[in-house]
Amino acid sequence: MFPVIILVIMGTIEIGLAFKDFLTVGALSREGARVAALAGRDSEADCAVLIGLGTLATPSDLDKIDDVQIYRAAEGTGTQGVTNTWVHNPGEDPSQCNLPAQLNDGWSMVGATNYPPGSRNTTVGSTPLDIIGVRVTMTRSWVTGFPPFRGSFTLDETTITRVEPEAFE
Repeated sequence: MFPVIILVIMGTIEIGLAFKDFLTVGALSREGARVAALAGRDSEADCAVLIGLGTLATPSDLDKIDDVQIYRAAEGTGTQGVTNTWVHNPGEDPSQCNLPAQLNDGWSMVGATNYPPGSRNTTVGSTPLDIIGVRVTMTRSWVTGFPPFRGSFTLDETTITRVEPEAFE
Protein backbone atom coordinates (compact mmCIF):
# COMPACT_ATOMS: atom_id res chain seq x y z
CA MET A 1 0.00 0.00 0.00
CA PHE A 2 2.83 2.42 0.86
CA PRO A 3 4.45 2.18 -2.63
CA VAL A 4 1.12 3.06 -4.23
CA ILE A 5 0.74 6.12 -2.01
CA ILE A 6 4.29 7.24 -2.88
CA LEU A 7 3.54 6.73 -6.60
CA VAL A 8 0.37 8.85 -6.32
CA ILE A 9 2.22 11.61 -4.45
CA MET A 10 5.15 11.64 -6.91
CA GLY A 11 2.73 11.62 -9.85
CA THR A 12 0.76 14.52 -8.41
CA ILE A 13 3.93 16.54 -7.89
CA GLU A 14 5.30 15.79 -11.37
CA ILE A 15 2.03 16.51 -13.19
CA GLY A 16 1.50 19.69 -11.15
CA LEU A 17 4.96 21.04 -11.97
CA ALA A 18 4.58 20.11 -15.65
CA PHE A 19 1.22 21.89 -15.77
CA LYS A 20 2.79 24.98 -14.17
CA ASP A 21 5.43 25.04 -16.92
CA PHE A 22 2.74 24.56 -19.59
CA LEU A 23 0.86 27.57 -18.23
CA THR A 24 4.09 29.60 -18.01
CA VAL A 25 5.03 28.97 -21.66
CA GLY A 26 1.52 29.93 -22.78
CA ALA A 27 1.56 33.13 -20.72
CA LEU A 28 5.02 34.08 -22.06
CA SER A 29 3.88 33.54 -25.64
CA ARG A 30 0.74 35.66 -25.15
CA GLU A 31 2.65 38.45 -23.39
CA GLY A 32 5.31 38.44 -26.10
CA ALA A 33 2.71 38.75 -28.87
CA ARG A 34 0.93 41.56 -27.01
CA VAL A 35 4.16 43.54 -26.63
CA ALA A 36 5.19 42.82 -30.24
CA ALA A 37 1.85 44.10 -31.55
CA LEU A 38 2.19 47.32 -29.58
CA ALA A 39 5.87 47.85 -30.43
CA GLY A 40 5.21 47.65 -34.18
CA ARG A 41 8.07 49.05 -36.26
CA ASP A 42 10.08 50.42 -33.33
CA SER A 43 13.74 49.50 -33.86
CA GLU A 44 13.79 48.01 -30.34
CA ALA A 45 10.59 45.97 -30.82
CA ASP A 46 12.20 42.54 -30.44
CA CYS A 47 14.10 43.66 -27.35
CA ALA A 48 10.86 45.04 -25.87
CA VAL A 49 9.32 41.59 -26.29
CA LEU A 50 12.29 39.84 -24.68
CA ILE A 51 12.55 42.28 -21.79
CA GLY A 52 8.82 41.80 -21.18
CA LEU A 53 9.32 38.04 -21.05
CA GLY A 54 12.31 38.48 -18.75
CA THR A 55 10.24 40.43 -16.24
CA LEU A 56 7.38 37.92 -16.36
CA ALA A 57 9.39 34.69 -16.08
CA THR A 58 11.36 33.46 -13.09
CA PRO A 59 15.13 32.88 -13.50
CA SER A 60 14.58 29.10 -13.45
CA ASP A 61 11.91 29.40 -16.15
CA LEU A 62 14.23 31.50 -18.31
CA ASP A 63 16.98 28.89 -17.97
CA LYS A 64 14.62 26.20 -19.30
CA ILE A 65 13.52 28.21 -22.35
CA ASP A 66 15.11 26.83 -25.51
CA ASP A 67 14.31 29.84 -27.67
CA VAL A 68 11.90 32.66 -28.42
CA GLN A 69 10.92 33.12 -32.06
CA ILE A 70 9.42 36.38 -33.28
CA TYR A 71 8.06 35.97 -36.79
CA ARG A 72 5.79 37.23 -39.53
CA ALA A 73 2.72 35.04 -39.79
CA ALA A 74 1.00 34.45 -43.11
CA GLU A 75 -2.27 36.30 -43.70
CA GLY A 76 -5.20 33.91 -43.38
CA THR A 77 -3.30 30.82 -42.21
CA GLY A 78 -0.96 32.13 -39.51
CA THR A 79 1.83 29.95 -40.90
CA GLN A 80 5.27 30.89 -39.59
CA GLY A 81 7.28 32.94 -42.07
CA VAL A 82 10.50 34.92 -41.70
CA THR A 83 11.73 34.53 -38.13
CA ASN A 84 14.07 36.12 -35.61
CA THR A 85 15.23 33.51 -33.09
CA TRP A 86 16.50 34.57 -29.66
CA VAL A 87 18.00 32.61 -26.77
CA HIS A 88 18.42 33.60 -23.15
CA ASN A 89 21.99 33.76 -21.89
CA PRO A 90 21.96 31.92 -18.54
CA GLY A 91 23.19 34.00 -15.64
CA GLU A 92 22.80 37.29 -17.52
CA ASP A 93 20.24 40.00 -16.80
CA PRO A 94 17.10 39.32 -18.90
CA SER A 95 16.30 43.04 -18.90
CA GLN A 96 19.41 43.72 -21.01
CA CYS A 97 18.89 43.39 -24.75
CA ASN A 98 20.65 45.16 -27.59
CA LEU A 99 20.87 44.72 -31.32
CA PRO A 100 23.68 44.18 -32.12
CA ALA A 101 24.38 42.24 -28.95
CA GLN A 102 26.66 43.67 -26.30
CA LEU A 103 28.61 42.09 -23.49
CA ASN A 104 26.36 40.96 -20.58
CA ASP A 105 23.16 41.06 -22.65
CA GLY A 106 20.53 38.70 -21.33
CA TRP A 107 19.46 37.72 -24.87
CA SER A 108 21.31 36.78 -28.05
CA MET A 109 19.95 36.46 -31.56
CA VAL A 110 20.64 33.15 -33.25
CA GLY A 111 21.61 33.73 -36.86
CA ALA A 112 20.67 36.76 -38.93
CA THR A 113 17.90 39.29 -38.49
CA ASN A 114 15.35 37.80 -40.85
CA TYR A 115 12.39 39.93 -39.76
CA PRO A 116 13.74 43.40 -38.91
CA PRO A 117 11.32 45.51 -36.86
CA GLY A 118 11.63 48.40 -39.32
CA SER A 119 10.15 46.23 -42.09
CA ARG A 120 6.92 45.52 -40.21
CA ASN A 121 3.85 47.01 -41.86
CA THR A 122 1.97 49.25 -39.41
CA THR A 123 0.50 51.62 -41.99
CA VAL A 124 -3.24 51.47 -42.57
CA GLY A 125 -3.94 51.41 -46.28
CA SER A 126 -3.98 49.14 -49.28
CA THR A 127 -1.83 46.39 -47.78
CA PRO A 128 -2.90 44.51 -44.66
CA LEU A 129 -1.07 45.14 -41.41
CA ASP A 130 1.49 42.47 -40.48
CA ILE A 131 0.45 39.56 -38.36
CA ILE A 132 3.19 38.89 -35.83
CA GLY A 133 3.76 35.68 -33.94
CA VAL A 134 5.73 34.80 -30.84
CA ARG A 135 6.70 31.19 -30.26
CA VAL A 136 8.25 30.05 -26.99
CA THR A 137 9.76 26.58 -26.61
CA MET A 138 10.89 25.07 -23.33
CA THR A 139 12.45 21.71 -22.54
CA ARG A 140 10.86 20.29 -19.41
CA SER A 141 12.73 17.57 -17.53
CA TRP A 142 10.89 15.44 -15.02
CA VAL A 143 12.00 16.29 -11.50
CA THR A 144 11.94 12.98 -9.66
CA GLY A 145 12.88 10.56 -12.42
CA PHE A 146 10.45 8.22 -10.70
CA PRO A 147 8.87 5.80 -13.21
CA PRO A 148 7.06 6.64 -15.46
CA PHE A 149 8.38 10.20 -15.15
CA ARG A 150 11.78 9.93 -16.83
CA GLY A 151 13.50 12.01 -19.47
CA SER A 152 12.18 15.27 -20.82
CA PHE A 153 9.69 16.73 -23.26
CA THR A 154 9.24 20.02 -25.11
CA LEU A 155 6.54 22.58 -24.46
CA ASP A 156 5.86 24.72 -27.52
CA GLU A 157 3.34 27.58 -27.51
CA THR A 158 2.61 30.12 -30.24
CA THR A 159 0.48 33.25 -30.20
CA ILE A 160 -0.24 35.40 -33.25
CA THR A 161 -1.82 38.83 -33.42
CA ARG A 162 -2.12 41.70 -35.84
CA VAL A 163 0.37 44.53 -35.36
CA GLU A 164 -1.25 47.72 -34.06
CA PRO A 165 -1.47 50.47 -36.66
CA GLU A 166 0.54 53.65 -36.34
CA ALA A 167 -1.32 56.53 -34.70
CA PHE A 168 -3.07 58.88 -37.09
CA GLU A 169 -1.69 62.40 -37.23
